[in-house]
Amino acid sequence: MGFKELEEKIKTVPDAPGVYLFYGSTGDVIYVGKAKSLRKRLTSHLRATDPSDKSYRIVQAAVGFDFILVRNEREALALEAELIKKHFPKFNVLMKDDKTYPYLLLTEEDYPTVRIVRKTEGNLKGKLFGPFIPPKNARLMAELIHKIFRIRKCKELKERNKPCIQYHIERCSAPCSKFVSKSDYMEQVKGALSFLEGNVKQYLNTLYEQIEELALRQEFERAAFLRDQFIAIKNLYEKYAVFMDEYKDCDIFYLEERGGVFDGIHFIVRHGVITGKEEFLFDPFEPWETGVLKELLNSKVDKDVIGTIWIKHYFEKGALSDTVFTNFSIVDSSLTVSPLEIPERMLSIVLSNRKKYRSRAISVDISSLSKDYEAVFLDSFPDRIEVFDISTLQGEATVASCIVWERGLFRKDEYRRYKIKRVEGVNDYASMEEVLSRRFKSIVDGKIKVPSLVLIDGGVGQLNVAIKIRDAYGLKFRIFSIAKREEIVYTDDGEVVETKKFPSLYRFFTSLRDEAHRFAITYNRNLRTKILKKSIFDGIKGLGIKRRRILEKFYPDVKELLHVTIDELKNIGIPEKVAVKVIERVREVYRE
Repeated sequence: MGFKELEEKIKTVPDAPGVYLFYGSTGDVIYVGKAKSLRKRLTSHLRATDPSDKSYRIVQAAVGFDFILVRNEREALALEAELIKKHFPKFNVLMKDDKTYPYLLLTEEDYPTVRIVRKTEGNLKGKLFGPFIPPKNARLMAELIHKIFRIRKCKELKERNKPCIQYHIERCSAPCSKFVSKSDYMEQVKGALSFLEGNVKQYLNTLYEQIEELALRQEFERAAFLRDQFIAIKNLYEKYAVFMDEYKDCDIFYLEERGGVFDGIHFIVRHGVITGKEEFLFDPFEPWETGVLKELLNSKVDKDVIGTIWIKHYFEKGALSDTVFTNFSIVDSSLTVSPLEIPERMLSIVLSNRKKYRSRAISVDISSLSKDYEAVFLDSFPDRIEVFDISTLQGEATVASCIVWERGLFRKDEYRRYKIKRVEGVNDYASMEEVLSRRFKSIVDGKIKVPSLVLIDGGVGQLNVAIKIRDAYGLKFRIFSIAKREEIVYTDDGEVVETKKFPSLYRFFTSLRDEAHRFAITYNRNLRTKILKKSIFDGIKGLGIKRRRILEKFYPDVKELLHVTIDELKNIGIPEKVAVKVIERVREVYRE
């Protein structure tokens, strides 16, 4: 369908709310949008004349469109989100990620514990805290709760004659073996609740009073336990200063545009504690007044929370209208947007993280780079690039890396490592075939986004392997390979480009290749360290999986065991006979 045909078809579209879908030449959905007036919105796409404008690029790539009428804007928003998650259109950025972030659940049981859960799980009885972004923060917070408050870790509380290893490493007070009274255990739970709710100062005052009272009653063992707890919490509070006493529940957004890259950072504060931060790219091409901001925030805030949204923005091409913020309301949410400035303390935390996030960008001018790319490769500049590299050392611990670059930034949350499972020895071609088969299958299954370009570290041989796998799965994106030393790019249509003749392309492609290589070789080294660690401990009687994990937790670098004593290993739960064998083995391997 040509431009004129699109224009004629749009004239027949109703002036009503709905969702529209643009289709590419392969029949794939390339863009999903919503509008109060479908006819006006679609017409605005046709009016775009700037090649750097996304609307222009959508129309150039489209061969047809379809639309679905709805009753109101809320229905359009919900349907648009579902269609984006279903089709992963290459021109959409928002709402593609349908993962749910983890929460901590303080359970309602006779002897409560903390569990890592997701809101999609049913029958959650207890109090939720979160979400935690990135997800590993939930695990770290749970570990902190166990360490400081010694709340049980087991899924089910069963009576035991002897407590488990968690008691011996001081991560649990062993209610299963009656080593702690019900009242004392519930005091520990009460402390964990205060900690998670951000009432740290209040809890520290209460704890101090309890310590003094226990000392007067000469209950020194219990007083020492609470003293250690007091010191741990106080140190944590002073070190990280992540508690926002004045603002218990709020979402902080900082939106920025520099050098054509539009991105933002989202801080989540729950119960006065920063539970996570999320970095994201957003779509700058549609008019803000038509609801893009509302769409962005609706996709990210928790609808069940009553609190405040703070927004700060910096755009090179001018500020947003104040009415966009003051008149903003979130669908099905009690959160309100504050018209005031973000408090200085909160803003300083946001900006320090902003600086770190921006350091992930490749220092290039996207506009000039796009022109060079399109002139050399006769194709539109890719929005999303995946780069693959194989790393091995004499055929040992062969791994692959996949790094993702999207619109000016390395998307480190989407980086992936692959352990090569089916290839023995050194065979780059077979290794590349294995990892690309696994990756491309995930694309076909709709589990990950479709890239605009795949870049392989290698020569013509690796390129041909990648093309074969791509075609076998019926995928249509482009594939290039970049050869080491010569810095030559080979394309899937037979072109050979000496990137050194084009400085911007040379810097861009080598930066991508070097990042993939760094990520792969780091994984290779870590894997070889694990293999060495496993082989050192093999054959030591009495050193099973649980005790190995304890050693790895306390001594992540095996060489640290060269300087430990038997008593130190006994204190973390390793029996004396086993401790002797561990120390002997490590000294034997490292010849000391």
